[in-house]
Amino acid sequence: MKRFLETKLFKLLSCSVNGNEIDRIELSMAYDDFVRQLLLFCQEEQNIILLCFAINYTVAEVKELNMRLEVEDDKSSLEIRLLIIKVLSILDSTFKVIQFRLDNPDLFPINTENSFDPDVYLANDVDMIDIMELICGLFYSHSVKNKIGNPVNFSELARVFEKGMNFKFADIYKKRDDVFKRKATKLTEFLNELIIAIKIESKNRGYL
Repeated sequence: MKRFLETKLFKLLSCSVNGNEIDRIELSMAYDDFVRQLLLFCQEEQNIILLCFAINYTVAEVKELNMRLEVEDDKSSLEIRLLIIKVLSILDSTFKVIQFRLDNPDLFPINTENSFDPDVYLANDVDMIDIMELICGLFYSHSVKNKIGNPVNFSELARVFEKGMNFKFADIYKKRDDVFKRKATKLTEFLNELIIAIKIESKNRGYL
């Protein structure tokens, strides 16, 4: 549900609320990217309940930012508030479309043509934190992009692994923090095991 709170736009708005100067061009580009991500999310997400919760959760957080800005009385905060009004307006319009889709399911059949139902599961000795270690490595090394070349959202990347291996993280962000909180000797424990496995297989094949 926090996917839109990880967008650059929300981060810039949060910085502005905290009194930091924001580049207006960067803010405008972040707004365009936010709208694009919102559109893609609504196009691709089949779970209507998740859509509703994600939109409402984002609205609540953006409204909180707006309330914090109301105590300011300068030109810069006014510009930010106007942008927030635009964000809330498009979120409201999006929610109305989702509500219409919920009320008229026959008009929006689920696309199963390219459905992905893998018969892949984690081995018993592999913990979800091991997979999160992989996700963190891919995400923070900027190794994964979407189809137009922009960095993917962290939660979106995590969902790819969840769906591909038939499991669910109880809390994606808590599990991510669990990776970083480990002792230095265990920080990349699973990745180190993968390195060893590849070297052993390479040796078995006569390449080492």
